[in-house]
Amino acid sequence: MAVKLKGWHIALILLIALAAWYYGYIKIKIPGEISQPPTQPPSLPSSELVPVNKPLKFALTDPLAGAAIPTATIGIYGPDKVLRESLTTSSDGTVTSALPYQSDSVIYVKVAKAGYVTRWFQITVPRMTPADAQSLTSNFIALATYNLGTYTIKATDQFGNTYTSGGSLNFTALGVTTISVTFTIYNTEDNSGYVSSFDYLNGINLNAAFLTSTGGSSVTVTGAGSSVQRGTTTYWITILSDDGLTRQLIGNTYVKPGVSSVTITFGKGALTAGSSQTFTFTLYGYFDQSYFATNGIGGPDAVSLATFTLNLKA
Repeated sequence: MAVKLKGWHIALILLIALAAWYYGYIKIKIPGEISQPPTQPPSLPSSELVPVNKPLKFALTDPLAGAAIPTATIGIYGPDKVLRESLTTSSDGTVTSALPYQSDSVIYVKVAKAGYVTRWFQITVPRMTPADAQSLTSNFIALATYNLGTYTIKATDQFGNTYTSGGSLNFTALGVTTISVTFTIYNTEDNSGYVSSFDYLNGINLNAAFLTSTGGSSVTVTGAGSSVQRGTTTYWITILSDDGLTRQLIGNTYVKPGVSSVTITFGKGALTAGSSQTFTFTLYGYFDQSYFATNGIGGPDAVSLATFTLNLKA
């Protein structure tokens, strides 16, 4: 016998279907609607991580080369800046501390290896998931530094004339009393560079700096950075960006070309005919400007990475 649907039957069916859709029991694809990917489960909230007191397992890599760094020294300093341990990474770039370190405590870590950028880190010892805290014997911390670049300096004036280190620039021969010279610093080594940090032991910056210096006072100088007078020598300091000193090759493309420049304008000033004034231009690593002004050196670890001299003649 055929069932005859009445109006209230249809209304009841629609009401049930609407309720099922509302509570998610059925899905209705709406034309033109964009399908969304399934929602990923959220990571464990920090409030659910647990403090631990475990040895630290460090993994040191060079992100430019995509490789682990073996035989590097990792120094661990406590909040009082006292050295707790000095470790050496194995062939896979890892090393585990002998001592345990409490989660949420602060340590200072110094990474050093010949040919690589010496770098400091301030680290808050992390907490762990309950599962990791139960199953793992150490607390993991990743560290990174760069293969230190190889640098050279070239000089070109506003007229396109180039100068070699030890060469001369003659105001009279060029027919000018002021001239701008651009000093370009090139990193000649692929996948190398410089990365600044802060030396927590000595409380100083470890920047890359372009230092201009001269023992004379006749030539005027602008654009070389802030000046510092020490004895009869005047210094000008320009802090350089890490990116400008980093040469990164991905495939066939240099995403960071490793080129940085400083343009300085020199004025003939009181320089007399037949006389000259010699300037020295030095690229430094691990350099702190305030430390230099007080002590005459850029810092305990300051090092010259490239140098260039130019004689300015009247």
